[in-house]
Amino acid sequence: MDQEKLKTFSLICPSCGGKMVLSEDGEKAVCPYCGHTMLIDKDGGAEEEYKRRMAEALAEEDIKDLQQKRQRIRRLKGWLIALCVIAVILLINVFIPDSPMHKLVFPETADPFAIVNVRFSGMSGVGKAEVQLTGSSDAEYADAKRFDITPKTGLSNGDTVTVKAKVLPGWRFEPAEKQFTVEGLTEWVVSTDQLTGDNLASVHAHTENLIRKDWEEIVSSSLAKDMTFTPYRMYLFISDSENVYEKNVLYDTYEVKVTREDGSVFKSYEACRYADLKIPADGVLTASFESLQGFNLGYSYGFSYVHSFSGWTDAAKMEADLRHARDGYRLTD
Repeated sequence: MDQEKLKTFSLICPSCGGKMVLSEDGEKAVCPYCGHTMLIDKDGGAEEEYKRRMAEALAEEDIKDLQQKRQRIRRLKGWLIALCVIAVILLINVFIPDSPMHKLVFPETADPFAIVNVRFSGMSGVGKAEVQLTGSSDAEYADAKRFDITPKTGLSNGDTVTVKAKVLPGWRFEPAEKQFTVEGLTEWVVSTDQLTGDNLASVHAHTENLIRKDWEEIVSSSLAKDMTFTPYRMYLFISDSENVYEKNVLYDTYEVKVTREDGSVFKSYEACRYADLKIPADGVLTASFESLQGFNLGYSYGFSYVHSFSGWTDAAKMEADLRHARDGYRLTD
């Protein structure tokens, strides 16, 4: 077999499967990939030798593939057996009362909010919320830390907060969350309409008591024989600034009429000042109860001023003075 004929052979490396290259002298074939070398038999047996070696290499590869396949099958069988054993164990545990698997498959249903209440505190507008547990319970979820409130701060009366329960293994919560309406936060008095019932009565009672004391000396003298006083108007001033000493100021004003001995009537106006009026959760007004406002005016009999009181003889002048005294505040009522 000449060299030109050998070059036409399809020489495949039996070691790596790469295409082999015939050397220049035609004596051997070399694999450029793994370096395997085959001698070329020029008497015509090279091709048969090559085929024999290729057959041996392919047989070895088939044996290796078969062995690997058997190993994979054995490993797969091992995993299947292990999974079956685990499945059987889990299945058995499902029907064992109080086991983790039983609780997971058959969780206990509970209403977590049967023992939950929400406490609201602070001033409306900047109120806070916190979870409180009511009654007694030995359940795993009977812990305030297992409940989340959104939002927690910056609350006003009438807002809504959502409480979510953190579900525990072995439990199913129905419902898992609940909404609560914000209530009971202390309210600033921002309108005289909030002053009703006993709260309004307490303000008027304090004002009237001061008026009696202010006019006591005059009424008990021979200069007057009768005095009446009636609510005139309430002036409520509010500041929108956060940095004020007093959030609101109320003036409870009265019209006072004194009947002189000669039958003539003297009329004046009194104003009592109140500050920081709040209505807490119990509904009972709290405020800074202060004194009568105004200037010391004289009560005249004839042409002489014989007694004095604090107040105004003109309602328009009283309102103008009250407005001036509350610079930086706005009149709401």
